[in-house]
Amino acid sequence: MPDENPRRPARTDADAGTAPGGDAIARARAHNDRLLMRALLRAILAGIVIDLLVIAAAATLGGAGALPGALVGSGLALLVTLPTLVSARIARPLPATSSAVVLMGSWLVKMFLLVIALLLLGDAAWLSRPWLGLALLAGALVAAVTEAVGMVRSRARLEVAEHPSEQ
Repeated sequence: MPDENPRRPARTDADAGTAPGGDAIARARAHNDRLLMRALLRAILAGIVIDLLVIAAAATLGGAGALPGALVGSGLALLVTLPTLVSARIARPLPATSSAVVLMGSWLVKMFLLVIALLLLGDAAWLSRPWLGLALLAGALVAAVTEAVGMVRSRARLEVAEHPSEQ
């Protein structure tokens, strides 16, 4: 007996316990792409908001060099978080090994750039290193936690092909 409840979506082959076909896999991938991008964008937005709060605190509470330190730290936090958005978008359609190479490669490049930037700024008398560190840590950690929570709370659909040729 078919389910004729207009409020309930039609059953799909994934609901029936069979392996989904190509169309169902494409829909699941599109859904997962949207979840990933939403989590990444929210993470970057959360990092920017926290860094703006740190910049405001540095401007009002900090002494000499606090505002430049917070601004540079916020910029470095964006250096750490923005490439994640790009690399995740590039790596998403790739096979698992290629995806890992892209993600780990981008992580390596941004950590290299971060270390170089911190070494170059080490002797800068015009900025406060504690405020730089606070802005960098706050922006990067809040973005990472927001991204992780967003991915855990989302319900990614399993992408399984019936036959290896459908992948």
